[in-house]
Amino acid sequence: MSDNDDQTQATIAKTLWSETLIELLIVSLEKNLSDEKIVELLKDLKQKKFKPDYIVRKVSKSLGEKQANRVKLLLPKTLSR
Repeated sequence: MSDNDDQTQATIAKTLWSETLIELLIVSLEKNLSDEKIVELLKDLKQKKFKPDYIVRKVSKSLGEKQANRVKLLLPKTLSR
């Protein structure tokens, strides 16, 4: 395998893992898990360089405005203290 193939595989794996985090967030919101659990997932997403607007948009598209608003309210809690 060439270096380009290795790089492509690494990028694909990274993208799949990142999308899996989004899916976990959506499932957690569907199951109405605690704010603490949602904040932890949001922290992971922010560490992966997801923009808050993107996260909110994905949640809104999948679950509607009520859950998107919950995410908007929880995002400030992801800031490092």
